[in-house]
Amino acid sequence: FWRQTLPWVFSIMKEGKLEIPAGLVAEEVHNIPCKTTFTGPAKVSTYFAPREEEDGSESASFRGRALRGRQVALPEGFSGYALRSMGGGVSDPTKGEELRAVKRIGKLHYWNHDTTPSERDDIPMLMQWLGVSKAMHDTVKRA
Repeated sequence: FWRQTLPWVFSIMKEGKLEIPAGLVAEEVHNIPCKTTFTGPAKVSTYFAPREEEDGSESASFRGRALRGRQVALPEGFSGYALRSMGGGVSDPTKGEELRAVKRIGKLHYWNHDTTPSERDDIPMLMQWLGVSKAMHDTVKRA
């Protein structure tokens, strides 16, 4: 979990489609459903302490609000990266601006407010779609 908030953009890209600086360490990333305007360093590990539940999900709280979450795996052949806009501000890949990978996602956790995580949540559905999309667009080899 990063101990600072900067204009990060979380993106999942097919390996080999983005030039990645050497030496990026895999980080644990938590996708929390909140917005904050604070941009300085924070003692995240002091104030955010997820607990594993008996059913395999996770629970935590952020600013007094209950969160339920779980870890999800990236589909085979995909890697996740945190990207920073080189022009400053929040990046928009559709505008063709220069993006640089600043972190590699090792473990990805997503969180809901109060509701138990399920396969119908946005992030697990995205992971499923990436696998389906890859299968749809792969070249079929005839025997």
